[in-house]
Amino acid sequence: MQKISPLRAGLDAFNRFKAQRLQKSNEAKAENTNSTNPFGISFKGNVLQMDVFDSSTKKSSAANPIQEGLDKVNKFVASARVATMNKFESIKQNAISFGSKLKENVVNTYNKLATTEVNFDFLRNTPSRLQKRPVSELEEMFKAELGNMEV
Repeated sequence: MQKISPLRAGLDAFNRFKAQRLQKSNEAKAENTNSTNPFGISFKGNVLQMDVFDSSTKKSSAANPIQEGLDKVNKFVASARVATMNKFESIKQNAISFGSKLKENVVNTYNKLATTEVNFDFLRNTPSRLQKRPVSELEEMFKAELGNMEV
């Protein structure tokens, strides 16, 4: 009896997959009878032999080549003008957005600074100065500080 290793099982599965792909490929080649025309399309069982994207109404290019050139230039100028207007509008909107964010941040910073209290109690209450005070006074200071803390 032969042991089945993961490598052998994987190889067997790969070989089966390869055989199925080869069979499907051969079937597809047999069905494709229109190999000379890459644009041949099967529509309701009938193979269309010509390019179906060919326009039957062609413009006459010899009518007025100068007018056609002017039309192309006008279209290009109009396209460039619209693109430029869109770009300027985008720049304007970005500048307005940046300005409003900047204003909001400045106002928030000013309000925060206006409500912030700055004191230098840490210079008054150094460890060497606190060691010289009596314990009862330190206890009162501690209770007062705990009462001032916000919950």
